[in-house]
This record gives sequence, C-alpha cells and structure tokens, in this order.
Amino acid sequence: MIYLLFALLMGFCTPLQTAANSRMRQLVSSAPLSTLISFAVSTIVLIIVALITSSPLIPSQQAFHDAPWWSWFIGVIPLITITIAIHLFKEIGQLQAMVIPIFSQLLFSLCIDHFGWFGAKVMPMNWERVIGALLLIVGVTMVVIIPRLKGNNTKTDNSTARLLLWQAAAVVSGCLSAVVGAILASLGQVIGSAIQATTVLFAIATGVMIVFCSLNGSVVKIRRAFTTSAPWWMWSGGILGAIIVYGNAWLIPLIGVSVFMMTLLIGQLLLSLLMERNGWLGAPKKHISIVQILGIIIMLAGVTLIKLY
Repeated sequence: MIYLLFALLMGFCTPLQTAANSRMRQLVSSAPLSTLISFAVSTIVLIIVALITSSPLIPSQQAFHDAPWWSWFIGVIPLITITIAIHLFKEIGQLQAMVIPIFSQLLFSLCIDHFGWFGAKVMPMNWERVIGALLLIVGVTMVVIIPRLKGNNTKTDNSTARLLLWQAAAVVSGCLSAVVGAILASLGQVIGSAIQATTVLFAIATGVMIVFCSLNGSVVKIRRAFTTSAPWWMWSGGILGAIIVYGNAWLIPLIGVSVFMMTLLIGQLLLSLLMERNGWLGAPKKHISIVQILGIIIMLAGVTLIKLY
C-alpha cells in the first residue's frame, strides 16, 4: 500500500503543476513557450539528479539495441496530448474536455494491463477489477460531472461532425496519457534506470519544443519569464512535472498502469477540490459538496479493489 501512497502524493503534484504552468503561460503569453520552459526545467532537474546519483545521462548501446524503436519517440507523445488539450475546452466545452480524457485513460489503462501492451506486466481482467473500474467511473461522475451539470460547460457552437472529431481527439488524448506511462515504465526497465528513462523523455520533448517555438517566433518572449515581479512558484511546474513523470517509470512496473493512473487521478482531484475550497494559488473559491466527498471515497474503494485483485 506504500506504493499507492506515493502515487497519491504524485497526484497531488498535478494541480500544483497546472497552477504553476498557467501562471507561466500568462506571463509569457504563449502556451507552447510555457510548455518549453516547463520541459526545460524538468530536464535540468533530472540531469542534476542523474549526476548526483551517478546515473548515466546517455543510454548505452545495449539499451538502444534492446528497447523497441518506438520507445525512443516517447517524448513526442506529451506534446500531442498538450496540443489537443489546448483546443479541447474551446471546441467541446469544459465538462467534456475534462471527462472524456479521464474515462478513456482509465479504460485504456485497464486494457494495457490486461493485454500487456507496450511492455507492461500482464494483469488479467477479472470481475473485481471490472467492479473497481465501475466504482472509479461512478466516483469521477460524482466529483467532476454532477457539480458542473448546472453550468453551460456542455454547450458548443460546433457542427456535429466537428464536435465528433474533437470528442475523438479527447479519447485519443486520454489513451495516449496511459500509453506514455506504459512505454516509460518499459523503457526504464530495459535501460535499468527510471531516472535515465525520464530524462530521455524530457530531453526529447524539450528539443522538439525548442524547434517548434523557434519556428513560430514565440521563443523571443522567453525574457518575460525572468521578470522580478513574477512569483517564484511558477518555476515549480517543471520540477513537479519531473516528479510526476518519474512516478510513471518507477511505480508502474510495481503496481500496474491502471492502478497508478487511477490513484494519480484521485490525488489530482482531491487536491484540486482543496485548492478550490481554499482558493490556493489563485484558484477561484468553490464549495465542496458532500457528493464530491463521497465520490472521492468511492474512487478510493475502487482503486483498493483493483489493487487487491
């Protein structure tokens, strides 16, 4: 159960990372540039950790030989999910933009475990895991969907075809989030170092973002990030991102893709509720309902059931 606690704590990092990266994005006025800065900070932090722990920065020739060729493109996947996420809220509304990726990530992670895709350890589906997944879905519904049904978040002005296209993109985004965790965990096992695998991911992602931001001209705005009036905590997004991604490489081989992703989600939703309740880091204050609290408890029960069986 100690590994579930670590996964939960890493889930706490997600809303903090989101708040820090959002503040950085406001300052530099560019989502791609704020992503580049976050990735660059993550890479620097991981390089420092690798040097301290005497972990090699460059994978060995044997690692390049043993790892599947597609595992070295892992750094591109987060860029795809980020690009999709930037457009989802506008295209399909806040509610669907949140719920569809969550559900697709949860369900696809169960498939990855069941079939052992992307080098994941095989964890066959059984009735206990199915019931646990259903509890997760019920819990997410209570925490995320029900409180937002009274709003206008489901309204969009898009045509049916365009709406379906972006809903499909939301499904793909959720699935890719599960895939990147499985691939990263597998790569970490092949090269024998979760730190090295995580560093590879961020180094590739940072390189791609440097090229992209250079081409669209946004890289010149980077000086705005160093203004003295900016809050210091906005730089923590990269550090927290490194912690979260490292958790994928370290914990997934131990507890499985689905349990890690579900526990991470619980931590994310729990701290998000607390941030909204108390207005931390500039979050708008909102009331936490008894339904949302019960939803978190049901989600915990679902993860526990899946972990036990």
